[in-house]
Amino acid sequence: MTTFLSIIVALSAIATICAVVVQESNQVGLGTLDGSSPSSEWGSNRGTSRKDMLKRITVVSSIIFFLSTIILIALTK
Repeated sequence: MTTFLSIIVALSAIATICAVVVQESNQVGLGTLDGSSPSSEWGSNRGTSRKDMLKRITVVSSIIFFLSTIILIALTK
């Protein structure tokens, strides 16, 4: 059981790292100095854009990582 959970921890960690690295930054950097704000596309994609999918993958893989790590620690004690 611990081997299975160790594999789950490793895979979810890799998935989280990859999803975070691929995501684009939400900050506009020095573009905010002139007072302009980025355009908002509120509700236009409804969760189907690449950005939203990467956010969802990050959240799910992080939750799986957290839970499987807690269970693995509980089983090894």
